[in-house]
Amino acid sequence: MSRKQKGKSTGPQPRKTAAPAAKKAPEKPDLPAVGASVSKPAMPDKRRRIKRLHEVTAADDIRYRGPLSYQGFQALGWACIVASVLRLILAISSSKNPQLYEDTGTLMSILTYLVPLPLPFLLIANFSRILNNSEGYKKQLLRNSLAAAAIYGISWLFFSRYVVGLASQVVKQPEQLQPLMNDFFAEHNREGFVAFNLFIDLLLCTLTMYFLNAHPKRVFTGRKVIVLRLFALLPIAYEAASIWLKIQSALGNIVLPFWSFPLLTVKPPMTFLLFLFLSLHMSGRELRFRKNGRTHEDYLEYLKTNRNAFHFSVCLAVAMVAATFLDFILAGLVSRIIAGTAGIPVENSEQFVSCLLAAKAAGFGQSWPLLFAAPVVLLYSYNKVPKQPLISILIPLAAIVIIILLVFEAVYQGISYFVTEDRKIDIDMIRTILPQITQMLSL
Repeated sequence: MSRKQKGKSTGPQPRKTAAPAAKKAPEKPDLPAVGASVSKPAMPDKRRRIKRLHEVTAADDIRYRGPLSYQGFQALGWACIVASVLRLILAISSSKNPQLYEDTGTLMSILTYLVPLPLPFLLIANFSRILNNSEGYKKQLLRNSLAAAAIYGISWLFFSRYVVGLASQVVKQPEQLQPLMNDFFAEHNREGFVAFNLFIDLLLCTLTMYFLNAHPKRVFTGRKVIVLRLFALLPIAYEAASIWLKIQSALGNIVLPFWSFPLLTVKPPMTFLLFLFLSLHMSGRELRFRKNGRTHEDYLEYLKTNRNAFHFSVCLAVAMVAATFLDFILAGLVSRIIAGTAGIPVENSEQFVSCLLAAKAAGFGQSWPLLFAAPVVLLYSYNKVPKQPLISILIPLAAIVIIILLVFEAVYQGISYFVTEDRKIDIDMIRTILPQITQMLSL
């Protein structure tokens, strides 16, 4: 072994490590020049994109569905009709009985707030049946037209047969009796008329909605549907004519005969404009929906969603509140138009009040009860189909029975008030009259 090998160690040799690299100084970021604008770094957009009307599918539907169906609004509408009849009976009875007026004054004040509400509630119920496809236009038009004709026939028969007919049996000039009663009614009624046929309003609103939103499969197809849309001017013209007649009657320029009362509209004009707005709104939504390649059948499916039902409820509630405030502005404008037409200066407060009363008689400024109905609308969903449709028939029948009982009770109370102790008939007279009545009935 050589010396070099002897001097070397035979053990494991340590591994040579490289010298640590020199640490680099951190690079300074390039700073913008003084006065230059600094742009913020772009942040990822975490906001959820709101889908457009035609992009919504069943998977995007919301869970919320209002607890009230159209049956709830139908029940509220007929309950308000019963309240209106009760208030009318109390008003007539208390005019001859001061004690009754003192006892029922508070109740009459409460019932006054319910008088204008039947029509909005029933209109919403009818609108719902069409939107959820539970009832078509034909069925509603037939029902409302038959009901309006029945009320007109019953009122005309009652007045001409049992009022004028019986009175003509005891006067020598029966041909002058009906004009005399018309003048008497106009003198003792500040407005000169009584509008009570609610189904005339329902018929006009249903016709308007049909002309604006229906899609017939025959006759009015293609571009001919424009002709059907123009037919909506007919119920609008009827509404305008009824408003004009009521204003002229309230001003005393004309005397309306009794047979025209069941043909007058009941609702305030702003309620009709509100319903017209909703019809145009729904028609416009369908046009936007179909503009992007969708069909009418697709839109009918979209109407079944909770999303559209909630949108309709919110839109209706907001429109009710807006219509209430616009109605007061419209009442002032109509009053000024009436005053300008009649040549009455606005500074003449006494004569201008008559113009305000004429506008009020036509229904302007009378939409304030919609404020009370707006919160109820938010609890409503038109696509909530009731489990027992038979209740929709029982609700008006029950209301009609209650109204008949109220009328009989009013007649009984009237007879009890007027027949005092000194006016009672002796029992012997009844024994004399009964055989004659029996003989007449047997003939």
